[in-house]
Amino acid sequence: PGATPAETVAQSAREEFDAMVAQLTAAGIQIHVFDDFGQLDTPDSVFPNNWFSTHQGGRIAIYPMYAPSRRRERRADVIELLKSTYRVQEVIDYSGLEWDNLFLEGTGAMVFDHLERVAYVASSHRADPVILERFCTAFGYEPMVFPTADQKGRTIYHTNVLMTIATEYALVCLASISDPARRAEVADRLVAKGDLAALAA
Repeated sequence: PGATPAETVAQSAREEFDAMVAQLTAAGIQIHVFDDFGQLDTPDSVFPNNWFSTHQGGRIAIYPMYAPSRRRERRADVIELLKSTYRVQEVIDYSGLEWDNLFLEGTGAMVFDHLERVAYVASSHRADPVILERFCTAFGYEPMVFPTADQKGRTIYHTNVLMTIATEYALVCLASISDPARRAEVADRLVAKGDLAALAA
């Protein structure tokens, strides 16, 4: 029998992934690939940036995840590889806060401006303000939190689906920031540092 549509899509995605790894490796970029064979039922494991992040000074943060399936993504072998390959000085693990129903889903929940030391955060149950404040104090960021809503009035669950910040530019869907005053503050902050030369309403 032929492949199912899901299997065909999965195969195409894997081929695209492998091609990108080959291109990056050919350009001299070191890539670490960790296979997930599905034993733990972790369908979102292609987004490891939600459960850990790396920072200057050899620091790693491990985050508390909202969905139980996302919690199963955390892998000691990933952290151990980082420790054995790079100069890891400190690992700060916030994942135990899941027991208190407190969540902060890494660089899905937070979009960092590393140069200005700002953490932009869409307010949601996946970005608890207590952990956010604790993280920002430990890692030296200023939190800039804002409310969001999509066209149906629903909160946008992750900041990185509406915003990204690169070295010389930023992209943001300002219309999704539901408070006009806060929207203006975010826009002004990005324009002031030269990330946004022009803004769409």
